[in-house]
Amino acid sequence: MLPSHDALPADIRMTVDRLLAKADAERRRSLTYDDLEEALPPRDVTADDLEAIFWVLAEYGIELDEGE
Repeated sequence: MLPSHDALPADIRMTVDRLLAKADAERRRSLTYDDLEEALPPRDVTADDLEAIFWVLAEYGIELDEGE
């Protein structure tokens, strides 16, 4: 089952919201891993957290790439 934005822990939801806002403000369909790192909460993020972030972003048509 795909992760739901509403079912994510609050800090991961905020991370996703920040990334979606950045993509929207910059009218981009891809973000960099640097963008992800800047948005992550100040705790150890699990592999499950990261997978959920990627899934939710993908639902909105946003992908993460290496950048320039």
